[in-house]
Amino acid sequence: MTLEEKAIELLLRSPRLEAGTILDLLDVGDREFREMARRNRTIAKLLEARRAGQLKPPKSEPIQCPVCSEWFVPYGSSRFCSDTCRTAGRIREVGRGRHRRRPCGDGEVAESGHAKGEDIRAAARQKE
Repeated sequence: MTLEEKAIELLLRSPRLEAGTILDLLDVGDREFREMARRNRTIAKLLEARRAGQLKPPKSEPIQCPVCSEWFVPYGSSRFCSDTCRTAGRIREVGRGRHRRRPCGDGEVAESGHAKGEDIRAAARQKE
C-alpha cells in the first residue's frame, strides 16, 4: 500500500470531502484512482459506503472546561477550551504530582526538568 492510498483511505472517511476534491488535493488522476479502488478493498468499501450515504459526520458534544468551567465544543480530543486553560491545567497537574516523568539519558527519571539539573547547577556554582 502506497502513501497515496493511505491518504485517500483517511480522506474518504470524511463525508464532508467529495471524492473529486480528494483527488485534486493529492494530485491523483482518475485512472490511478480506479486502479487503487480495484487493488485496495478498503478504498472500494469506503466508496460504496459513500454512495449508499452510510458515512455520518462525527458529532461533537459540548463539554465543560476543567479549569474555567466554561462550556465549549472540543476540537479533536482537546480537554480545555483555550491554550491559557491548557497551561493552567498542566500547572495544576504538576502541583498535584501528576505530571509526566521523562527518562534521562542514564536511565534515571526526571521529577521536573532534568533529573540531574540540581547537580549540574550546584557544580557550576562551585566553579564560580
